[in-house]
Amino acid sequence: MLERFKEIFSGLDTAYGRTTKLNKLRQDGKHETESKIWRQPPTDDLWQEHLDGEEPGLGIVPITKQSTCKWGCIDIDQYNLNHKEIIDKTKDLPTILFRSKSGGGHLFLFTKEWVPASLMRIKLKMIASFIGYAKSEIFPKQDENKSEKSVGSYLNLPYHNVNRTVRYAFNDKAEAMRIEEFFAVYDKKALTESELLTLNILKKEKDQNDDFQGIPPCLKSILSQGVEMGQRNETLFNLSIYVKKRFPKGWEEKMHEYNKKYFTNPLDFQEVNNTIKSAADKEYKYGCGKSPLENFCDSKKCALQEFGVGDDTPAIQINSIEKYDSDPPIYIAWIDGEAVDCDDVTLHDPEKFSVACMNQTGKIMLPVAKIVWRKMLAKLFTNLQITEAPESSKLDVRLKDAFVKFASRAPGKTISDVSKYKAFTEGGKTIFKWEFFWQSVNNSNLFDRKYTSVKLQKIFCDLFSAKEKSKKIDNKTVRVIEVPAMDLDTPIIRKNVKKAAPFEVH
Repeated sequence: MLERFKEIFSGLDTAYGRTTKLNKLRQDGKHETESKIWRQPPTDDLWQEHLDGEEPGLGIVPITKQSTCKWGCIDIDQYNLNHKEIIDKTKDLPTILFRSKSGGGHLFLFTKEWVPASLMRIKLKMIASFIGYAKSEIFPKQDENKSEKSVGSYLNLPYHNVNRTVRYAFNDKAEAMRIEEFFAVYDKKALTESELLTLNILKKEKDQNDDFQGIPPCLKSILSQGVEMGQRNETLFNLSIYVKKRFPKGWEEKMHEYNKKYFTNPLDFQEVNNTIKSAADKEYKYGCGKSPLENFCDSKKCALQEFGVGDDTPAIQINSIEKYDSDPPIYIAWIDGEAVDCDDVTLHDPEKFSVACMNQTGKIMLPVAKIVWRKMLAKLFTNLQITEAPESSKLDVRLKDAFVKFASRAPGKTISDVSKYKAFTEGGKTIFKWEFFWQSVNNSNLFDRKYTSVKLQKIFCDLFSAKEKSKKIDNKTVRVIEVPAMDLDTPIIRKNVKKAAPFEVH
């Protein structure tokens, strides 16, 4: 079982992730969690502990260093999800739906061989748009795995505590499958690379339907599945934009035709006429940012359609954010599979981030109001993934190393040497003048410019129990820093303190 499970869900072999539940509830009723990446290989013991039900479960990064993968997933993060509805919509597709820990859905697509992650993402985005969950997260989140700071985003694996799991695969009847049953279904549905490449989401007869020529993908998906109650008015109005573009003459008759043909419960004649009257007033744009279109959106494909959005393509958005836990931290924002590396100040400011995005990806962001930007960050930070940075990147380690170098460079023989750019140690205490140490640090460019002399001095004193004192040196009163010498040889004990996110900084 273990080897089979590993073979199916294999991914990056140099790191793994774990999500730890914290004893605090979010506003949406879910427990706050901490998601961390460990830069170590996922050992057989970790895989087995996952199947045995030990907490926390194992998370695997699907994308390898070669930017390939053997599985991808659409994360439908929704409480009380109607799993049977998803299964019915995907019955003709080679996907397998799993129940997530929170009761949502993980819709997987598997391959028998390593395939380009970019290809897997293209197919998954098409499927997500087709089933009405275009805004759901796609794994792998990256087209390529080239970032030095990010190893990729991980997904918590199914079948945790395999014998009594709540993270199981569903069969076609939306019934839970034992892991052995899942293996059998996997053998039938896993694709070769060529099969993945030719995978068509819509049935051929609908894909070639003349009614859908040049139509936006969102409208095509909605109409293909039948427009249901609750979607009819918005869908009809957006349909009028397409019909007017395609049939400049006689578009009014076409509206009635589409209504009868593709609406599960067609609107009555007068309601359609009311929409026609409203649409005739002026040229409208598609409601890309509103339901139901946004749930079925495929903006890249739409921009290429004859009657798609064209120059009015939806603004680019951040899909997820990772935190590289250095001092200061570095954030990796993922935009449609591409990474934007930035510091906290840049992430906090939409204008500065827009410049970073342009320089690193060549994509241009439209202006975003700061309040909208902060709300988006707040939402993304609920699922923030943290990647541990090397100890050498931590402020306290760098500060300690810098001081050890300063103090040992040419140690003073008497306390008078403190006034000669040296540190003097006696009786378990090391004494030095801060301005000389600051000059040494400042010249070396070891620290970010935001660390002023005063701020760094406070950090130093807090970290190493140092104090500023007045000393008589050569009959003069001199302000010095006194630090216990023994602290320089002891390891730094880190406190697990939650740092404020950029959007929480005032």
